[in-house]
Order: sequence, then structure tokens, then C-alpha cells
Amino acid sequence: MILQALTAYYEQLLKQGKVEAPGWDSKFKVSYELRLGPDGQLLALNDLRQEVPKGKKTVIAPRELPVPHRVKRASGVAANFLCDNTSYLLGADEKGKPERSRQCFEACAALHHKVLDGVDSPAAKAILAFFDSWEPDTAPTPPLLAEQWADLNNNANLVFGYESPDGDRLATTDDAIRTAWQSAFDTSDADAETARCLITGKEAGIARIHPAIKGVMGAQAAGAALVSFNAPAFCSYGHEQGANAPVSEYAAFAYTTALNLLLADRNCCQRIGDTTIVCWAENAAPAYSNAMLMFFCGGAEARGVSESDLAAALKALSQGRPVSFLDDKLDPNQNFYVLGISPNAARLSVRFFLRNSFGQFAKNLQDHADRLESPAPPSTSGKTCRSGRWRRRRSTRNPGTKIPHPSWWAICSGPSSPADPIPPPCSTA
Repeated sequence: MILQALTAYYEQLLKQGKVEAPGWDSKFKVSYELRLGPDGQLLALNDLRQEVPKGKKTVIAPRELPVPHRVKRASGVAANFLCDNTSYLLGADEKGKPERSRQCFEACAALHHKVLDGVDSPAAKAILAFFDSWEPDTAPTPPLLAEQWADLNNNANLVFGYESPDGDRLATTDDAIRTAWQSAFDTSDADAETARCLITGKEAGIARIHPAIKGVMGAQAAGAALVSFNAPAFCSYGHEQGANAPVSEYAAFAYTTALNLLLADRNCCQRIGDTTIVCWAENAAPAYSNAMLMFFCGGAEARGVSESDLAAALKALSQGRPVSFLDDKLDPNQNFYVLGISPNAARLSVRFFLRNSFGQFAKNLQDHADRLESPAPPSTSGKTCRSGRWRRRRSTRNPGTKIPHPSWWAICSGPSSPADPIPPPCSTA
């Protein structure tokens, strides 16, 4: 159910033009452009990084660009198309293994020839000419690269660009190159094991290893797997890796793309204890997740929504009435999902997964808020006992543990879950 819901979310985003089609990663961090001339000569190294706010200061960060789908590397040599690091695009790095760097470059050159041979595009011909003429041994010495060599080797990703009489552009935007890559990507599974996909129900090539999920607090920086089979104890009937639970390459790409986008969006993501919580509406309208996190975690004032307006919206939705919110209309009948995941070494653990109408989630939250507003016993100290959202937020945290308080999902699930404990009388303000 989780993977189906995420795949459906991806397909909604695709219909709305908010994500790239399979075969492309919509937001990949790129630092530099290798600008090529018609004969494949390196004309310029352009810095694509930009200033972005981080807290109270501004930092220089890579630019997020759509690039061809990335391969998942382990320890072997595996090249990416059009965009990669210096080891693959220039055949040199600072790792002290020149032979391996040359192998990376040769693998990258072979991939580009496989995809672009015969493509009638000046940009494609320039890229192939670059690979045919570039000397990896001299990579650090050209003046264009020498000044930035240290930055280039600091986990920087590079992308090819092309300078033409019609104007400069990135190779990833060239129509002929995009068509050639899409064709190569669509036929790359021709010899792969096929089975009926558990997500789409269609016969298709099965993903042996699923793409990594990034952005889960406490998980590995390189990403973690939501679905994986990395030991014989997890396998059945002689199957290996993804064949144990067949998911097509398309569905694996779709659900991981959707989940990575949700984790990267602060308006869809909240962290409590060691659990990262994401939420989304089936129609992919962002106003639903924005509203849900405001209902539960506050922060409405920062978005220009008053506490009274937020309370009124929650009340209306809990009664089954649609409301206007953040320039959108919230339908109480819209399907809504809440997923809680936490790190587990190189994998991810699912803490909980909830599905209901948005109106029912709102009703459960409103019912909980009403219970908290019940008259509290008198305070023995004579001080005021706080209530409302502050008590609702505090009741979802279990002090002294990394695990979120069970009441968090009990509140969202409603009466069918374990009873929501009433906070004890306050003795301090």
C-alpha cells in the first residue's frame, strides 16, 4: 500500500509537470559546467553554484538541475550520462588511484558513444569529440581547471554544456540528446528478469536494487533503502535481491522519486524523535500537507495564517465542509496519507502508515483538541495550566526517548487506536 500510494503521487506530479519522466532525476546538485566548443575542445569552466539562505546566513550551494537518471554505485565502476564527477568526465581526481580514474573515464566514454553515436546534433558530436581527444593525464594542468581543481574534487558534480551560434546551453536541454537518452533508458532492461510488478500489475523488467532514499534523519548520507534483500535469510525460493518482491524499474523509480521529493520539502516533512514523518494528498496539492502540519505542529503565523483562521479551518474540515486555505481549496473527501519512517543502518524502518480522508484526519485532530480543552483540575500551585496546541504538541513527545509518543499516531488514527492519555494536571506554568 505504501509503494502504491507513493507511485500514484509521483504520477500526479508527472501530470502536473512538476517532475521529470522516468529516466531523469528532477533535482540533482550540480556545481560546474564543462562548456564545449563544436570540435569538443573545453572552452570554459562555468560555476553553477548559487547563494542560498541557511539559517541566518547565506552559503554557496550547488544548483539543482534535471539530469539523466543516476546509477546506484557500490564499489565498481559505473558511469552516468552527461553529469558526473571528475573521475568519470575528466579521468582524474585526488584519490591517488590514476589507473582506476582512467577506467572510470573510459567507461564514461563508452556509455556516451553507446547513446550518442549516430545522433545528428552538434552538441552530441562535440561531447563525443571531447571524449575522443581528452587526455586524462593532463586534466589538472589546463588553466581553465587548475584554479578550481580543489573545488572540482570536493564532491562536485559536473555537467556538459555546448557553445553554439544559436546560443549557449546545457547538454541536458538538447532535444536530440534527450531523445537518444530516453530511447537508451527505455531499452536498457531488455535482458532483465521480468515478472508481474506488485505495484502496477504489469509484466515488466524488475528492479534488482531500488534507488536510495535520502533525507531521513539519522540515516546514511548516501541514502538508505526502503526495500532491500541483502542477506540469504531474507530471500525465498532461490530468488536474489529485488526478485523476492518484484517491483518494476518504473515503479521503483516512481516511488523513490516521490518519497525523496517529500523528504526534501519542509512543508511535507516533520521530525519527531528518531522518526521522520511525511504526509501528502492523493491529488498532490501542497496545501493539504501544509495545513496538516500547521494543525499539528503550529507555525501558521510564519505563513501569514492566524491562529483563529487555522482553528476555523480545522473545525470546518472536521465537520465535512470544504475550506479555502493558502490560495487553494481543501476538500474533506480528498485521500490523505501519513508515513513515519526511521533509520536502520543502511535501510529504513516503517514506524506507521495511515490513510484516510483529509476530513477524517481533521476530525480526529479536532476531537483530540476538544478533549484537551476539557476543564482541568485546579492547580495545586495556583499557577495557570496551559492547554490547546501547546499541550497537544507536548503530548506527542515522549521525554527521554528517541521514539515518538504513541499518542501521535493514536491522535491521527482516531478512536480505533489506543486511548489517548489525558495529560496530568499542570503544576507549573
